[in-house]
Amino acid sequence: MTPSRAAKRLTIVIPALNEQDKIADTIGGVLPLARELLDDFEIFLIDDGSTDATGAIMDEFAAGEPRIIVHHNAERRGVGAGFEYALSRAKFDAITLIPGDHAFQNEGIARMFKAAGAADLVITYRDNQSDRSVNRSLQSHSLRFILNCLFGFWLSDYHSMIVYPVKWLRQIAVKADGYGYQICALISLLQLGLTYVQVPVSLNAELKGSSRALRLRTYFELGGTILSLLRRVPIRNVNLSQIPADAERTPAR
Repeated sequence: MTPSRAAKRLTIVIPALNEQDKIADTIGGVLPLARELLDDFEIFLIDDGSTDATGAIMDEFAAGEPRIIVHHNAERRGVGAGFEYALSRAKFDAITLIPGDHAFQNEGIARMFKAAGAADLVITYRDNQSDRSVNRSLQSHSLRFILNCLFGFWLSDYHSMIVYPVKWLRQIAVKADGYGYQICALISLLQLGLTYVQVPVSLNAELKGSSRALRLRTYFELGGTILSLLRRVPIRNVNLSQIPADAERTPAR
């Protein structure tokens, strides 16, 4: 008798700040994929203090899909704060964050959804970063190299989309509200010895203009995050006996 497949149930978080030109494309791409590839899902749309029509567009999608929850911040609080809000209310065992600026092609999001449940973590990596600006590409490759050297996990990417296990993520103390939140969370979970698979995804063409990821403030945030990880392992009260001692990391594919 063929063993039954574990149900794919996923909490999806889509944060956005002043993305009225892109948020509809993001949600409009994610929603049909979730309906087709997942057994059940919920989507938290986080309006992070937008001053344009981003929040109103989110409300329109929520009116047509009961599994969409919209949260409006009165002022900007950062990606990490929005993710924490959804994490504290997630009703499924796995959670992921998809940027609201339509950064990722739908084919990659589909691959991530299909891989959900294959390991404790599904870590996607951007396979076409060279298509972006030279500065943005150099920044991403440099950050990856530094993190690999410092922590020794040798991942293909640290800041793409990730499917996290909710029960473990709720037990770590992540002291980063912005760009460094995901890096802090991911490295903390890897330090526990959780298993993972790596899945390729592709970026959509980047529009011309300055990138928020390249601001000076971002560098300071990342530096603080890395220092905090080097100084301590930000774990709360994790029962390590629940993690198999022989847990192996699944190689990239």
